[in-house]
Amino acid sequence: MTETLHGEFVEQAVRNPDATAVYSDAGVLTYGELNERSRALAERLVADGAGPGVPVGICVERTPDLLVGILAALRAGSCYVPLDPNYPADRLTFMVQDSGTRLLLTTPASRASCPPGPTVVVLGESVTTEPGAKPVAVVPGDTAYVIYTSGSTGKPKGVAVRHSGCVAMLAEMDRVLEGCDLSGVSAASSVCFDMSVMEIFNALCRGGAVVLVESAVHLPESRYADKITHLNVVPSVMNGLLDAAALPPNVRTVVFGGEALRRKLVDRAYRETNADRVFNAYGPTEGTVFCSFGLVPEDETGEPTIGPPTTSDRVYVLDENLKQLPAGESGELYLGGVGLAHGYVNRPRTTTERFVPDPFRSGERMYRTGDVAKFTDGGELRFLGRTDHQVKLRGYRIELEEVEARLTGCPEVREAAAAVRGNRLIGYVVPAGDGASQDGPRLHAGLQSAITGKLAVELPEYMVPATLVFLAALPLGPGGKLDRNALPEPPAADTGWPLTAAGTPTEVALSEIWGQLLDLEPSSIDVRSAFYDLGGDSLLLVRLARLMTRRFDRRVRVPDLFSFRDISSLARWLDDESGATPEVVQSARLRANARRAALRGRSGATGR
Repeated sequence: MTETLHGEFVEQAVRNPDATAVYSDAGVLTYGELNERSRALAERLVADGAGPGVPVGICVERTPDLLVGILAALRAGSCYVPLDPNYPADRLTFMVQDSGTRLLLTTPASRASCPPGPTVVVLGESVTTEPGAKPVAVVPGDTAYVIYTSGSTGKPKGVAVRHSGCVAMLAEMDRVLEGCDLSGVSAASSVCFDMSVMEIFNALCRGGAVVLVESAVHLPESRYADKITHLNVVPSVMNGLLDAAALPPNVRTVVFGGEALRRKLVDRAYRETNADRVFNAYGPTEGTVFCSFGLVPEDETGEPTIGPPTTSDRVYVLDENLKQLPAGESGELYLGGVGLAHGYVNRPRTTTERFVPDPFRSGERMYRTGDVAKFTDGGELRFLGRTDHQVKLRGYRIELEEVEARLTGCPEVREAAAAVRGNRLIGYVVPAGDGASQDGPRLHAGLQSAITGKLAVELPEYMVPATLVFLAALPLGPGGKLDRNALPEPPAADTGWPLTAAGTPTEVALSEIWGQLLDLEPSSIDVRSAFYDLGGDSLLLVRLARLMTRRFDRRVRVPDLFSFRDISSLARWLDDESGATPEVVQSARLRANARRAALRGRSGATGR
């Protein structure tokens, strides 16, 4: 076994060069093609200065070029820094500057999204590599990737993960998933989310194929959906896919992670798919993807655990004095072992606070997760919650303090809080100026638009609150601190203009479908209101596409619903025998650009 994240991919490519490595609607690559393209690009990167300790940014859309770039950065001896082209420019710039990234890989399609500063290498450009530009050998302790997670200080923090931890993670997957069909592994997670490491390399290092899709919402639209045998998925995303009957038909193994898993969903996964094995995995980015991983049997009735600890990790449940607690008693969960990350990039104080000395192993460290857990009598772990204000929303890891810091940084805001209600991130705002004296809770479309517009240039879409609730004052507890439990439910939406009811037969039919999905009275739906404004999200769009296809006897795809966001425009499109005039399509897509990323972000599955 090799000692690097990418080493076994190279061995697979030498043994089976003609086997398919990547299925994607944008193209298909064999192992031989992926090997040769990443090798040549690695030499180009070395000539440009790549090597151990030199981070390489990857700002590439979800095409096979994304995997070429990641493998090339690793083969050049560098670590890769994933940069989602859909992230706000300010956040990408911060990640590049904070990580010290001086080299950046991109494509012509994503070039405009690249932050300034690094030397940019555009895939596909013809460049002559200097003779002898060979990569330097990588050692297990070198950093493989740096993934940025939400930070409580208002700035994201980069987690530097070692090759040795990645190799141990892959070996653990071999043990747990022995006998599972990994011939087609779905890759729907953003590369800014560490589940992507498990998706990509568990396939490429074991001879399987990566089935690359834009996001989980786009799974049913992929022409290669029938190739998927192994699915890694966030529970809330799985619920949406099952509701829409949109699961790939040949899935045999499902691995859940990123959120709490309930028995009801496990039962659905066994009952409504062809999966014969369902697993639950848990782990923070700081522990290299997962630190516990276990089979959830089909015939049990209790709520699932997060599995037993992996054989390569040390997992402790400790009290406030760092004393180990017996099975059945809850405490804070700490991690140690080979999977432990280096720490946080340029955050020595935070690293010292979270990566503390291991009292049970002299000279070693353990990571304080902030999660509350307990061991069962059978040696498995049961997740119980958090000790702080970090939340998981559709698999994304969010520090509420970061959202609150960005909110209070807006000139329209005097005070702010954030909370999760259902599957939505809600912001609570005390407005600056005269607005603060008005009673609440209330909604204000204009003020929300102004504030969230500012947040959208600073935060990824999944961290921008879906709704802002305006209050005269934040609720405080007896000690004068924010009482999060007293934050109210958002009031019902009020558009502020007279309702435009459905008029045509198509609008009436669409109102009925929307009412069914959103639990609304069809007659109360304004045909000019966007789906997401009424409580929808991109997971419900999968179901909406299926219901519309059946109702109108016409193929409706999720991308169509990103283009036509309200009933009025959808009805005009459906009523047009040609499918929509070019002018209508262009106009709708221009309107949708500002909204599409937010819709997709609320569906989950890209970063922790």
